[in-house]
Amino acid sequence: MQSFDVHIVENEFFGLYDALPGDRIPKGYFNKIDNAFCSDNKISKVFGSSTIAASIASQNFNGLAAFEKVSSSNKWLVVSINGASNAQLYQWSGSGNFTAIGSANLTNNQPINWAVANDILYGFNGTEVVSWDGTTVTKNPSSVPNGFYAEWFHNYLFVAKTSANPNRVFWSNLGDPTTFNGSNFVDINPGDSDQIMGLVGFPGQDELLVFKRNTIWSITGWSGTTFSTTTINTQNTNNRIFGYGTVSPFSIVPVGSEVFWFSMLGAAPVIRSLKRTSQGITLGAGVISDQIKGTMAGINTNQLALIAGGFDGRYVYWAVPTGSSTTNNQIIALDTWEIQSGKGIYPFITMSNKNAQNFATSTIPGFSQIYFTDATASTGLVYKFDTSVFTDNGTNVTMDVRTKDYASSGSNKTKWKYGYVTYDTGSAASVAVNARIDRATGFTNQKNISMQGNSPGLGSFILGTSVLGGQGTTDTRWGFAQMTGHYMGLQFKDTTANSVVLHTWELWGKRKPLRAN
Repeated sequence: MQSFDVHIVENEFFGLYDALPGDRIPKGYFNKIDNAFCSDNKISKVFGSSTIAASIASQNFNGLAAFEKVSSSNKWLVVSINGASNAQLYQWSGSGNFTAIGSANLTNNQPINWAVANDILYGFNGTEVVSWDGTTVTKNPSSVPNGFYAEWFHNYLFVAKTSANPNRVFWSNLGDPTTFNGSNFVDINPGDSDQIMGLVGFPGQDELLVFKRNTIWSITGWSGTTFSTTTINTQNTNNRIFGYGTVSPFSIVPVGSEVFWFSMLGAAPVIRSLKRTSQGITLGAGVISDQIKGTMAGINTNQLALIAGGFDGRYVYWAVPTGSSTTNNQIIALDTWEIQSGKGIYPFITMSNKNAQNFATSTIPGFSQIYFTDATASTGLVYKFDTSVFTDNGTNVTMDVRTKDYASSGSNKTKWKYGYVTYDTGSAASVAVNARIDRATGFTNQKNISMQGNSPGLGSFILGTSVLGGQGTTDTRWGFAQMTGHYMGLQFKDTTANSVVLHTWELWGKRKPLRAN
């Protein structure tokens, strides 16, 4: 009977950790976890994406919005897309193709910030304002400031930053977003060599947050009779955070009693938490992306304005440009349900081949669905996150999960003998289990595992559609082929268009005597 003095079990998962070498990563983290969730104590392949309609035009997008008009129970997705000379709005109501609304009279290549106010969709790009009430498109509606950012909060439509006044916030009459009094504005710390970069209503503290590059301010005091007077006199303006703002306006994502956003720490982009930044004792306490410094370092800092955020009720998704890319080509996702802020656990993963320019969440299908415009040059396509497929527009989703580098001790080598993995069956996936010794560049295949499982009685069977195999949970053992060293790293990789669920794995080995090498 064999005896082993090295036994490693991995059954708790906390996400990506590429800030340290593989052998220094804490237990439960991954050197790489791309196109796989690590939630609910399991590793599961991420869903795919599919187009919702034919290409609108061979042009680039300027924005995407979800517009749901409660008064008439109508729901639309609205995009702004470039044209030969001018951009135009198009709408989609759940079936068929996008159809043009309004005239092609908007400026090309101007990103749009959207706000829905009193059953009217507004779009702001700093050059013009456009509105749509479900029937009529209006360009530059009377009295509405020509700003860059907007937010409907406490029955006021707030508009921030114009070309002439980069630190000014305007607001409409109470309950009437179509009417602005020319004197209802406040300048947020003007003349500080900064400018407003975004607005977000924050119900957690009942305040409107005003993001600048290096500071965050808030507007409070929501008395309908005195709000305008006190705000004009800056009595409702508060400095929330000094020294840290945002460089990526579309990265700001409110989540319950939290707000997450991209900021800068020196020359490096970071993701911040409002709560931790406000309450932090040290300067870096508000950063929640320390564990993914490797991923963050890969972001193209010349294109930070492209970063876009979305939220589906559990995961925050940020589309980012990496390397020298001038379009978003990677997604960083954060599982907000698995956050353990007291322990500093923020479960991040990455997703590839979903090239999102903008996100929007709509209930057109009867539930909250994430949609995104394609950042790939001039496709004119809009996609949805599609939990029914494991392909991205027909291309198989590739799951690539790389564990930390396990070791029995820092001094002894280990002769690694066996590995076990527990997984769900009933899928046509085939997972390659690969391994490396002592941080080798490449991985060597150890076993290919079919996820089909054992078949029960055949019963009804459709040729070419049904998959032989039973649904359940099982485990598989493999032997390592001549693998001796200080560290052992595993890779689980699947390139099929099928689901994968892994629950736990174990490694067994024999520790070697101490040697000089």
